[in-house]
Amino acid sequence: MFAWLIDYLHFSLAMLAVCAPQSAIPVFINLTEGMGTREKEHVARQTGFSVGCCLILSALIGNLILKTFGISLNSFRIAGGILLMSIGFGMLKASDKRHTKEEQDEAEQRDQAIGVMPLAIPVISGPGSISAMIIATQLDKSFSHLIAVICSACTVAAFSWFVLHISNKLEKLLGQTGLNIIGRLCGMLLAALAVEFIYTSLKEMFPAWIA
Repeated sequence: MFAWLIDYLHFSLAMLAVCAPQSAIPVFINLTEGMGTREKEHVARQTGFSVGCCLILSALIGNLILKTFGISLNSFRIAGGILLMSIGFGMLKASDKRHTKEEQDEAEQRDQAIGVMPLAIPVISGPGSISAMIIATQLDKSFSHLIAVICSACTVAAFSWFVLHISNKLEKLLGQTGLNIIGRLCGMLLAALAVEFIYTSLKEMFPAWIA
């Protein structure tokens, strides 16, 4: 039991570091701009649930899915990098706008699937965390280790919901100007992270071409 607890705590801390759910706060605030409190809470819950599902499925059948569709981890990382780059550029080019009542209503009624993509995938549970889950299940084939890995995924999911749940308080604390500054800085960081994803994958795929 003690060994299982150590295994769970060790992997939970590792996955929290890899996923860094707190880094999704600026993206969440940017993408949910104009939504009501209820809609934002729905997106936060959806994100947490989607993160949990993604990580658990990665642990259980992630390797099988990639092999079935003939997708390499490098290809998956490049696709995630392109998506992250588009999000980052969107945050960098965002301008201050005043919403009309019609635009506000439309924002509150639009599809809330942003909790699945891009917030859950790839901002929180990206290629790095998915690969970490796949690798973790290969390190130890015991059932107790698998349960520890799955429980750690649930911990990351719960923490992801919590940090997005309190984002409204952060929004009030920083104000619009502070959020604009953070949003643009995070947009640059996301774009840089996307370049790193793509570069790393291309370097592994074409080692003779890229130093």
